[in-house]
Amino acid sequence: MCWIADDEHRRLSRQTDECAQYDYCSRIHPDGEPGMSDDEVTVGMSVPLDSDGFLRRECPTCEREFKWLANTSDEDEAEPAPDGGYFCPYCGVQAPPSSWFTEAQIKLAENVMATEVVGPMLRDFTRDIGRSSGGIINVSASHDEPEPLDPLTEVDDMKRIDFECHPSEPVKVLDDWDKQVRCLICGAFAS
Repeated sequence: MCWIADDEHRRLSRQTDECAQYDYCSRIHPDGEPGMSDDEVTVGMSVPLDSDGFLRRECPTCEREFKWLANTSDEDEAEPAPDGGYFCPYCGVQAPPSSWFTEAQIKLAENVMATEVVGPMLRDFTRDIGRSSGGIINVSASHDEPEPLDPLTEVDDMKRIDFECHPSEPVKVLDDWDKQVRCLICGAFAS
């Protein structure tokens, strides 16, 4: 499975002031073997921004949450991701742009895929197997419909940190974080 989002510039498709839109896709093969076909299914999901336009992220290494400023313009104001990806503002470990989703964002994406893609496919399969059953062999199938999750919400928490090295790339960190904070782009400490 893959995420479709321009995390290279932290630009989000079809975003509004309070919500970012990500597209989540999965390669689907008729025999259920991922990656065996060029068939691709893409569905969208909304990820909310806080009132200042920041998007919640999670470090894949230290697993602490922080927020980075979502680029809401069509202009190339945001810095491109550095070679190797972004730096965690807490632990300083660098990771690729697609590695920063929170656990809640991933669960929602998986649920969207289950309810909008897998569920309808299973429903069609169950219907089709019932139609083709008969004669010497009688086959039936059933499945449980996944329940859609509630949309994510975003609170106005965390304190904002600005950087002299990259002033257009502020972050928000946990309110009780009392250690130095690193820049997403170059990994330098805020002054």
